[in-house]
Amino acid sequence: MIKLPKTTEYLRVRRYHLVVTDDLVAKFQQNIAVENKVYNYIVKYLEKTYGRKHLNRSFPTTKKTKVALAKDVLIPKILKDFYSLDKWDGKRVGIHSQALRDEFLVSLLTNFGEYRKVLKKSAKMSAEDKENYRKNVHGNNRKHKSWYRKGSLNYLRPWQSKRCVSLPSNGIAQVISAHHLKIQDYGVVQVVENIKNMKSAKIVTTKIKRKADGTFEIQVVFKTVKNRKKASRMVGADWNMKDNKAWHTSDDHEIYIDSKVSEKADALEKKIDQLKSQRDQLTWLSKKSKRIANYNKQIQHLYQKRKHILTDEYTRLAKEIIGQYDLVAIEKLDAIEMRRESFELNKEQNKAKNRKLAKIKPYEMSQLLKQWANRLGRTLIMVDSYKTSQVEFGTKHEEKHDITEREWVSKYTSKLIKRDFNASKNILDWAINPTHHVKYKESLARKRAGKIKKAIPATKLIEVN
Repeated sequence: MIKLPKTTEYLRVRRYHLVVTDDLVAKFQQNIAVENKVYNYIVKYLEKTYGRKHLNRSFPTTKKTKVALAKDVLIPKILKDFYSLDKWDGKRVGIHSQALRDEFLVSLLTNFGEYRKVLKKSAKMSAEDKENYRKNVHGNNRKHKSWYRKGSLNYLRPWQSKRCVSLPSNGIAQVISAHHLKIQDYGVVQVVENIKNMKSAKIVTTKIKRKADGTFEIQVVFKTVKNRKKASRMVGADWNMKDNKAWHTSDDHEIYIDSKVSEKADALEKKIDQLKSQRDQLTWLSKKSKRIANYNKQIQHLYQKRKHILTDEYTRLAKEIIGQYDLVAIEKLDAIEMRRESFELNKEQNKAKNRKLAKIKPYEMSQLLKQWANRLGRTLIMVDSYKTSQVEFGTKHEEKHDITEREWVSKYTSKLIKRDFNASKNILDWAINPTHHVKYKESLARKRAGKIKKAIPATKLIEVN
């Protein structure tokens, strides 16, 4: 079995209303002006240096390497090209060095790294597929973007602006009274809410944000360290989207979204679709008209209401699973991959799949599971999803079946195989024994055959909270 870290770290995000002062607003606006100025410049540099023509270049994947790139390359370029400076001068630049380097630029590098993953997959498309994508042949590119713009970062337009400034704690941030906290660069700020109960918690980062209505809030990330529980009770869980079933566990237990919650979510979605249809029929009105704005406001309100209802249900499901087990193993699924159209399904089936993904959101549910595991000192392991349902548990035999086929009789053992139950058992086994993973075994075989120089490390196929 894999060796688990001794502790878990539980991060909590709390939002408080800021009591604004003229000095705070002036400083914030100065910080935002710098972010707006830097954003397009850095995106252009990253595309030129690490974009579609340079996918073989090494790109930083850890925070340490991202900070190093920001410190050694990006910051000197910004200082030279915008301020004609050789070294940092906070007064001239107008933002704290760590806010720009450790938070803003690292976040930008992370987002570009995610785009680069999509870019690498897109680069493998044939010339014909790339042209078909640009022409929107399969109906998945209405804006007729080039293949290398899939998932790309949007440039800020003249009327657009960043709306928040992130600041690392750096050992400075702390709650100092019931309504005051000290943060990096801004000093002591006042909040409306009583925060004395958070006085002993360690602050990781703070984020000052200007909301759409012009008011300000501060988001504070608190960290609590818990001792990890011994993994005595373990379970694997496979995602599912059929008939509101969220999970199928290795105990052969099925976990569903509450039918009443599902009905409420569907009813709200129907109202949203009706409002969108009514809005879209008003073709003679300007997009900035009050009538269109009112429709958008109603749609946004119903969307948020639906989102909150589902998030509450996801939280309940996460508590139900984590509360029963010391170790939970699930698949690590890429939302982009799950949403892309499957050639095995027709147009209506793909549409139905995406509607289910709008109700059962794998990424959000996995994040809630991770939060509760960290909070309770338990373990969540996310496993590479490669062939989890194709390999018959306990054997080396593989059978690929249509996604709509939920059960079949094994050609190898003549046993009845339940797709989700079989996958959940593989997920648990591969989580605690990564060397059992079929992807690792295939990689070893390719290495031995001389097709690749180095096999995939087994530990790369799992992710532990």
